[in-house]
Amino acid sequence: MEAVIDANVFFRILISEGDIVEIVFNPSLKLLAPERLKEEFLKHKEEMIKKTAFSRTEFDIVSRILLNRVEFAPIDEYKDYILKAKELLKGHDKDEDFLALCLAKGCKLWTYEARFFKSGHAISTKEISDALGK
Repeated sequence: MEAVIDANVFFRILISEGDIVEIVFNPSLKLLAPERLKEEFLKHKEEMIKKTAFSRTEFDIVSRILLNRVEFAPIDEYKDYILKAKELLKGHDKDEDFLALCLAKGCKLWTYEARFFKSGHAISTKEISDALGK
């Protein structure tokens, strides 16, 4: 199974425990993200460290492991879908890279945002878990 992971799900994995961590490391799940996710991560890193029980060193180790679990796509892989993503998002441009990558790869966005579910471009944690047989 292949899914694009959005920033909020990625951040939740870093600050939470439980089943979501097990899902992320399931070998049957291929996680994709635009390079932009790395920028979002760096922008919110200090905020996330404050929300975890990890020390800074532990957080750096865990985040490095998680970042290595994601296959990052350069914009060249999905640039032809940016315009379509903008049309579908109607003003929510911060997510256009994520949706464009979904469109390019023919997969869904692992997200919590309702607008993606309404448009049929999203997949929930439960749906991924069910698909992986968890």
